[in-house]
Amino acid sequence: MTREEIHHVIRFFKKLFILAALLFVLDRGLGLFFQYLYERKPPPDIQAFNHVMNTPLEDVYIFGSSKAVHGYVSNVFADTLGLTCFNAGREQTNILYADIVMSEMLRKHAPKLVILDITAKETVAHNMEASKLILASLMIPHINTDTSFLRIGKALFPKEVFAARLSVLQRYNSQVLPLLTGARKNRFEENGYLPVHGSKVEGDMPAFQDKGESYDTTAKNYFEHFVTMLQAKHVKLIVIQSPYYVQKFTTSPSLDALMPIIKKYNVEYLDYSFNPEFFKKDYFYDNVHLNDKGAPIFSARLASDLRKDFEKNDTALLSKLQSHE
Repeated sequence: MTREEIHHVIRFFKKLFILAALLFVLDRGLGLFFQYLYERKPPPDIQAFNHVMNTPLEDVYIFGSSKAVHGYVSNVFADTLGLTCFNAGREQTNILYADIVMSEMLRKHAPKLVILDITAKETVAHNMEASKLILASLMIPHINTDTSFLRIGKALFPKEVFAARLSVLQRYNSQVLPLLTGARKNRFEENGYLPVHGSKVEGDMPAFQDKGESYDTTAKNYFEHFVTMLQAKHVKLIVIQSPYYVQKFTTSPSLDALMPIIKKYNVEYLDYSFNPEFFKKDYFYDNVHLNDKGAPIFSARLASDLRKDFEKNDTALLSKLQSHE
């Protein structure tokens, strides 16, 4: 190699070093800025998640996907049952998210009652992947300070953990827009319930579509673990199918996978999916999500049904209810 060629190589590595240094400074600077915004006032979903994971206190927790988030009014259950209640559901998730969060929550607090909303697409593969991404976005900012989150991350989303340990900015990339815009819907005002307003339901009632979906066989294992860990802690579990506004169907591959587990462990299961009381277009924001008109009506009916059931069949839990009145 000539002297001139050596000189070019040295210049190249100098430029590369300067670029790496600039990227490092930029990453740390922006990362620490977003860390400040995040810690000063976390987005609502982060606040709800952090509460459930770190400071759970309520007697009743509601889990599930967006059907749970928008369909179960926490305050209605609290008023009817005489127990404190928090909606811990999360959009774009499935049983994987519920199982991971409940596993960690039980290390600190065992509620008296858990309501789990399941959907007819509970075990669809892309829902499993979406749950991992949601968990990553919620846990990654804490992986350097929370050993439990780090352990979960290494098992479920190791690539994201690796990237976040190299880059401070990477830890907050999914929160950049809400942190900058400050656009927030405060879930704590409604104890985790997040209403949606109005209705987008138009035209003919659609059929339930699950053709062409791929299903994750591990989902039923997460579901079974969710059931057994609650039973081991003597926590009452009730599994619900909440209302739809689609053409009536009786089952799906997901339901076929989960129902044997429900029967095996004698889990109470209530199906309101096509109850005529709620099968009304103006109760729905879209064809699967109740709106702010339908959710309180459904929640009142479910809470009343639960109260009657406890009075008849679960006097031990009823005594807990009465002790709070």
